[in-house]
This record gives sequence, C-alpha cells and structure tokens, in this order.
Amino acid sequence: MNKNTQKKIFLYEGFSLIEIVLGISMLTVSLVSITAYYKKVLDVSNDTTRHIQSGFLLEEGLESVKMLRDQSWTTKIAALSTTTSYFLYWSGTQWTATTSSQLVENTFVRSFQLTDVKRDASDNIANAGTYDPGTKKLTVYVAWSHKGTKSVATDTAETYVTNLFNN
Repeated sequence: MNKNTQKKIFLYEGFSLIEIVLGISMLTVSLVSITAYYKKVLDVSNDTTRHIQSGFLLEEGLESVKMLRDQSWTTKIAALSTTTSYFLYWSGTQWTATTSSQLVENTFVRSFQLTDVKRDASDNIANAGTYDPGTKKLTVYVAWSHKGTKSVATDTAETYVTNLFNN
C-alpha cells in the first residue's frame, strides 16, 4: 500500500464533529416530536372521557327531573321558576332541586332550567299559542373547565316533561 491510499483510508475513518451534532439534533427533534404527539393524544383522550362522563350526567339529570315530576308535579315542577337555573342535589334517598351550585365528581357543574310551553290550535307545541300548564321544556346543562386553561366546555340536553299523573 502506498502513502496516498493510507491517507485516504484514514480520512474516512470515524465521525466528524458536524456529523455528531447533526445526529444528536435529529434524534432530539424526533424525541420531542414523539413526546408532543403523545401529550396531544392524552389530552384528546381526557377530553373525550369528559364528554362521555358529561353525557351520562346529562342523562341522569333528565331522569332525575322526571323523578321529581313523578313525586309531585305541583310542588316539585310547577312551583319552580322559569327564569332561574336549578341544580340537582342527591340527599341519599331522593333528588331535590336547589339554587345552590353542586359540584359533581369534583369536576362538573350540572344545572337545569324549565321553560313554559305553548300549544297552537292543533295542540302541537309551538312558539306562540295557548300556555300549557301541564308541560314544561327541560334543558339540562353540564359544564366543566379544561385542565390548565380558563376555557369551559358545556354539553346540553333538552326534552319535554308533562304532568302524567295530574298530581
């Protein structure tokens, strides 16, 4: 082997400082990107979980107000103001409507509001017509704040409740 061949072989052995810096930079960018991706996946998963929990709380809210209706339309539903938001409180044996905010699972605030219903000449629910004292529109709201931000998410559900038992 001559000297030129030995010199060329020596020049291509090992890594240069630039190659090492570029390799570490590419590895760092890859790891940061993967970490950011998984954090976003966890955030979306948590948000989805909150929406699912909210859906269950909405359904429970609708059913709870129907239970109040079944106990007594006159004292539990008709007596409530249509301009006030109410919260549901579980006493351990029954649901009650209250005006003080109730925190559910240390995360959610569930409220509901009743609205008067009017019927047209064909007895259909309408925006204008005759007031129907035996039917109320029920809207249930579930709100929660996103962790680490000041934004609030809200889900709603609506239905009608009627005085089935004339009580």
